[in-house]
Amino acid sequence: MARKIVTNLRIDENDWLQVKTVAAELGMSVNEYINYLLQNIVPKAQFGYPKKSKIRKRKSIYDLLPVLLQGKHKKEGFELSEDDKIIYGV
Repeated sequence: MARKIVTNLRIDENDWLQVKTVAAELGMSVNEYINYLLQNIVPKAQFGYPKKSKIRKRKSIYDLLPVLLQGKHKKEGFELSEDDKIIYGV
């Protein structure tokens, strides 16, 4: 087990009250809360996790042609509104 160090922490009063309030809401002492932050939150924020890319590789239109020709892209039960029927002459 790591050796414990006792130290003084100098922070603004508003920050202290905020930390103290959050710790109390979580049912922890300020010491427990700061140790929790140092052990769990700081390493994750420091090193981060690889984010899943939201960019998808685009498919070629030629890869999508079979799907388009089979009509699998169409939703079931989809009908044109009355206005669309007039506009498109359906």
